[in-house]
Amino acid sequence: MKPQLTLLICTFNGSRTIQQALESIANQSDVSKEKFEILVVDNASTDDTFRLATESIQQLDLSGRVIKEPKVGKINAFLTGVEAAEGELISIIDDDNFIEPGFIHYTLEIFDRYPQVGMTGSRNHILDDQGLPFWFAWANGRYACAQPWMTDVVQDKSESSIVIAETAVISGAGSTFRVKPVLDCLNKGYCFFNDTHRGKKMKITGEDLELCWLMRSLGWHFAYDSRVQIRHAIKKERLELNQFQVLCKTIGAGSIGIDPFLFTHKHSGERWPFKWTWQWQLISKIRRYVNLQIVHIAHYSADEKQKFKDWRDRIECTGAIQRLISERGNYTQHIRQVASGDWTELRVK
Repeated sequence: MKPQLTLLICTFNGSRTIQQALESIANQSDVSKEKFEILVVDNASTDDTFRLATESIQQLDLSGRVIKEPKVGKINAFLTGVEAAEGELISIIDDDNFIEPGFIHYTLEIFDRYPQVGMTGSRNHILDDQGLPFWFAWANGRYACAQPWMTDVVQDKSESSIVIAETAVISGAGSTFRVKPVLDCLNKGYCFFNDTHRGKKMKITGEDLELCWLMRSLGWHFAYDSRVQIRHAIKKERLELNQFQVLCKTIGAGSIGIDPFLFTHKHSGERWPFKWTWQWQLISKIRRYVNLQIVHIAHYSADEKQKFKDWRDRIECTGAIQRLISERGNYTQHIRQVASGDWTELRVK
């Protein structure tokens, strides 16, 4: 019997925490082990991640396997995992994510009860024993340490413990999605625009955000249950302000990956609107940056929290501008791919 859920762990040099991540899965005592499998994709690690993961799965008596993806880049590991997964659902668990008791049980419950839901998110928080900088509370969402942002809500907690919405921003860590819609898109030629590893080019993040908007374009709903939780063991060096600045740039660069989902779905004519061009989008991003600068001046006497958010938004905007300039052709190709793709037949009926 095939498992209902695949817990997908894409890892690169994850030996620091991979064992704890697997132990947290083994501690899911309220669900039969027959309902889930573990799939670890070792993405060209140079440490002993492969050995540790293999031994841990065996020692913990879990149904799972470790496979290798030699091409560096999280999106490559992710796509390898999607192709290899046996479950009809995939939960993305990073190698530094420790799922809380009930994670699998409540996740499966959502998909069993709500067939219109295509993707769910979790309530993520950082490990309690870590020393945090004062500004972390203003940036926890950027570290996947928050709950999903949901809008166009069709069911809220007044009706049940589950929130269901038509639109959501869900962090990859702790998210779960239906596999078939993603495979159908890939088989029709869809290529993810956001790729974490880009060689000597600028760093990009946002494959999870792109996945959200792809699922939305197919008509799937999103769900969130606060009982579905993970703990995130973030490396201390990532909590330094200069590292956060780098993170903001990668987030800004990845944000343009959702552009076509925001405006191409409205197009029905034969001519390509000028607003779809990288030139127009670059102008719009520059205009936003200028507006953010004006806001920064206006908030000169504001509190530290507001100043921090203004600074963060400007950094993210520069990431978007830099990527548009360096990937003009790729951006145009992405726009045309989404606009011209035959997604109609894949939409939820």
